[in-house]
Amino acid sequence: MADNNILIGMNGSMLDEKPTGVGVYSFNLINNLSSLVINETRKKITVFTPTNTSLNKNIKTIKLSDWLQSTKYGKLAAFCRFTWNTFYYPLQARKFDILISPTTHGSFLLNNQVIVIHDLLSLRFQNISSHQRFYFKYLLPALIKRARLIIAVSENTKRDIIHFFKCPEEKIKVIYNGYDDDIYFPVAEKKLIIYSQYGVRNYLLAVGPTYPHKNFELLIDAYNAMNTACKKKHPLVIAGGKEKYLEVLKAYVHGLDLDSCIHFVGYVPVELMPSLYREAHTLIFPSLYEGFGIPLLEAMASGCPVISSNTSSMPEVCGDAVLYFNPTDQFSLTASMQLLIMDDNLHSELKQKGLDQAKKFSWKKMAGSFNNIIDNFSINN
Repeated sequence: MADNNILIGMNGSMLDEKPTGVGVYSFNLINNLSSLVINETRKKITVFTPTNTSLNKNIKTIKLSDWLQSTKYGKLAAFCRFTWNTFYYPLQARKFDILISPTTHGSFLLNNQVIVIHDLLSLRFQNISSHQRFYFKYLLPALIKRARLIIAVSENTKRDIIHFFKCPEEKIKVIYNGYDDDIYFPVAEKKLIIYSQYGVRNYLLAVGPTYPHKNFELLIDAYNAMNTACKKKHPLVIAGGKEKYLEVLKAYVHGLDLDSCIHFVGYVPVELMPSLYREAHTLIFPSLYEGFGIPLLEAMASGCPVISSNTSSMPEVCGDAVLYFNPTDQFSLTASMQLLIMDDNLHSELKQKGLDQAKKFSWKKMAGSFNNIIDNFSINN
């Protein structure tokens, strides 16, 4: 360690100017860890990143090519990230004592890496992109073997890592995701920001239709099966998602003649997300599988009651604070939505339970756990 300093490299090759999912996680890990160690003069953080957007201004960065950003260059960006991680990262990162990757990207040559695994979707579902499946099936095992430590974002993901890769349990540490409690919180008086922006109110909300395992066809069928009065009073808003799957869903909605009550609002800027949750009547989370499920936390923390499927990590994240349903049973979801619409007492109860459950998680707690890992590295090296 140079001059008794601990040089920490953060692999931000996945960072994007329009962060979603692991991008949100990555920005929050980097920003919160940097804020935590800023007064610890021995620790020096440097981030490899194609964008400084959303990063704290005091963070030292090494600028990577814009070609690594998926929202700009799609699959080409994935190839560029793989090329950088394989050939350039080992050269640029040699001086660092510990290398932390908030995603499953890293070097097959460096042995001082901490790799975060969010989920193993591409091994569980055949319809995830082919290049992701190839990477997870044939290359990620080598990266896991090379890494010093693997971080799983839930016990559910930890079990998957052990199952698919036969990774020793002692090499895996579970560190839960968090949410930004500076922006996700309830307000006494709701300002109708989403209504003024998108023209909807009293809506049921669903976010992130990226791939078919998100199960939005079942959600649409369940919504369609609700009585007419419920649909008229409570439109369904679908936010975010990937264009290929969105086109399938839009055609499906059109075929059911639901265009007037199901609204696709596309990518919602980060600054509008708290309002999106606060103004919603309920968040519907129909996914068949999640490694964690950050929107669940964000909704609960914002005072938005949640209806969630009862599989994979969802019960681990939500505890008894949400209304669960079987994600293979359309009528179970229809009944859950209508119950929460009609039962004001249950709606208020879940709102309070959600607020209490969300307090168990935070980005600051997550960053503190990573800081402890850094301390253990310095002791053991």
